[in-house]
Amino acid sequence: MLKLTEELRKILSEPQGKLYEGKGVEPIKRIISEFDFAILACVGDIVSYYTIKSQFKPDIIVVDGKSIRKSLDDSIKSEIEKATSGYASIKADNPAGHITEDLVEKIFQAIELVKSGSRVRIFVCGEEDLAVMPLVIMLPKGSLIVYGQPKRGVVAIAVSREKKAEMFDLIKRMETLGGGTLDKLRRWSDGDIG
Repeated sequence: MLKLTEELRKILSEPQGKLYEGKGVEPIKRIISEFDFAILACVGDIVSYYTIKSQFKPDIIVVDGKSIRKSLDDSIKSEIEKATSGYASIKADNPAGHITEDLVEKIFQAIELVKSGSRVRIFVCGEEDLAVMPLVIMLPKGSLIVYGQPKRGVVAIAVSREKKAEMFDLIKRMETLGGGTLDKLRRWSDGDIG
């Protein structure tokens, strides 16, 4: 398991990709129109909700039933569940401020399912915010990840060789609390992390 340090918390509070300011479906529509992508992954309940409302079907959504650490409105939860009822459903344990081996394993499983033609909803017991990092490392190049930037808008990360290496460098700076999380990320990295 890896734990966020205070130094990294400051770095990761800034957008790790291109920020699209605004609320609702507007930033999502701008992102989708600007990027070509093989796989679309959404991290966060609100960004997943608005992506679905924009008539796009993400390949992977990672949710935790919360928004800015507060319980999500039941109507939003039920709309996400209804829109993703045909998705494969996976649960992962991941406490706030950590990246667990379980989360990394479940993301790998989700990517394999997507490669075989399924769509996947990962429900995180704990917090899903840091799932962006292993997704960047493990998704194939040419994938797109979107996540919410609180009170500012939506961030889009185009998965590239450079972005994978940059994200892996950040992950290596996390505090290691045992387990093989880093080794699994390296093994399942889709290459290019050094």
